[in-house]
Amino acid sequence: MNRSSLYVAALAAFVFAGAAVAVPSADAAAQQGPRSRLDANQDGVISREEAAKLPRLAENFDRLDKNRDGKLDASERPQRRGGREHGGRHGGPGGVGALDADGDGRISRAEAGKFPRLGESFDRIDRNRDGYLVRSELRAHHEAERPKHEAERAKRFDEHFAAADLNRDGKLSKIEVEEKMPRLARSFAFYDEDRDGFLTRADLKPMPHR
Repeated sequence: MNRSSLYVAALAAFVFAGAAVAVPSADAAAQQGPRSRLDANQDGVISREEAAKLPRLAENFDRLDKNRDGKLDASERPQRRGGREHGGRHGGPGGVGALDADGDGRISRAEAGKFPRLGESFDRIDRNRDGYLVRSELRAHHEAERPKHEAERAKRFDEHFAAADLNRDGKLSKIEVEEKMPRLARSFAFYDEDRDGFLTRADLKPMPHR
């Protein structure tokens, strides 16, 4: 089907996101930083009970809780898409650029350690082995990792689609979508552009990021 790739990418990613589940901007803003509005007791982490205030965060709690300690620290909570460098694009306020505590334009190993996943990847990202990460190294690492992330995203999409395809006919009826993907059901008519009453993989598959 012909349609605007931008609209398809945005909406399909919202429905099928896995490792990077899309959280509405208002929700994401509420989750930022150790003094989040969700952090009722101000202990710097979000408990399962606190996460229950945001249904979408609660639904993805176990996936986000990487160390399985029953809490989400700053590195595990979703970050705003416009404010990330590691796994993102800009490194604006609140992103990895904020780790540069001494303002020397570089991220030291100690500074990177504040983001556990960044700390774990430090040696792979530090291409010149000088013990610091600069923006160009972070961007190069992101580009190198892109094919792997695209493959993982495609795999998750196929798994979600297969789970919803109850009669295994390779397409989704509105009943199947309402039962297995209630959030997608609201946009069923938008995706069903030919009005045949079904959604195929081609109708829903997210476009690759450019």
